[in-house]
Amino acid sequence: MTQNEQLFADALAALKLWRVWTFLGVQDIKARFRRSFIGPLWILLNLAFFVGGAGFVYGVMFGQPMTDFLPFLITGFVIWGYLLSSFTEAGTAFVNSEGYIKQFSYPKQIYLFRALVAYSINLLIGFSAVIAMQLVLRNFNILGWLVAVPGMALLLIAVLGHIVISAYVGTRFRDLPFALAGILQVVFFVTPIMFPIKVLQAKHLDFVYQYNPLYYLIDIVRHPILEGAAAAPENYILAILYIVVVWIVAAAVARRFDNRLVFLL
Repeated sequence: MTQNEQLFADALAALKLWRVWTFLGVQDIKARFRRSFIGPLWILLNLAFFVGGAGFVYGVMFGQPMTDFLPFLITGFVIWGYLLSSFTEAGTAFVNSEGYIKQFSYPKQIYLFRALVAYSINLLIGFSAVIAMQLVLRNFNILGWLVAVPGMALLLIAVLGHIVISAYVGTRFRDLPFALAGILQVVFFVTPIMFPIKVLQAKHLDFVYQYNPLYYLIDIVRHPILEGAAAAPENYILAILYIVVVWIVAAAVARRFDNRLVFLL
């Protein structure tokens, strides 16, 4: 069996063990908030602090109506948090599972799905805050959430690709999560999360988002949720092209490190 066939077989075997990685992912969330008084509600509370502070300042700064700007800000921030986890926290996905990997014969890919589950739960909690805000502002549109489903599926595929790359490379190079955290802080401020793209367009700074693939991943989810209609078709196309590139890199990285992973831990 070639290495590609072995990786594919391991991935299929890991998918069949969905009860295992779902359980581990849920346990990670429980462990994170163990002995906490309000538990995962801290995610909502932190979002409220962020939106209440940054939302007011940036909304006034950019002259945006609060009823439009606050849902825009919180939706973008929640999706960004999902992407950020797939780059930085995923760098320790295998390292944190070292005990399991060395003691059990499960396919290593279940620890990638485990990370995906934990990050996705955080995303869903964040989306509940978006829905609550839309209900308060009376601009909730169930159709928009349904239209956002294809974009969410693409986002999930992209995030899984990020996890594969970060988990393998992060096991080999332990400084990777710290380096990415610094780089992504800069990317956060040049990605249209805290400001709409028309602010950049007015300043003739379109290139800031046009060459940023993360913008397209965010927009194909955020735009339907907020506007009730699909994003521009080219944004879906560019997001798909980015995902293809991510998975080509992910496959190459997995081929390079998978057989040596146990020795790298």
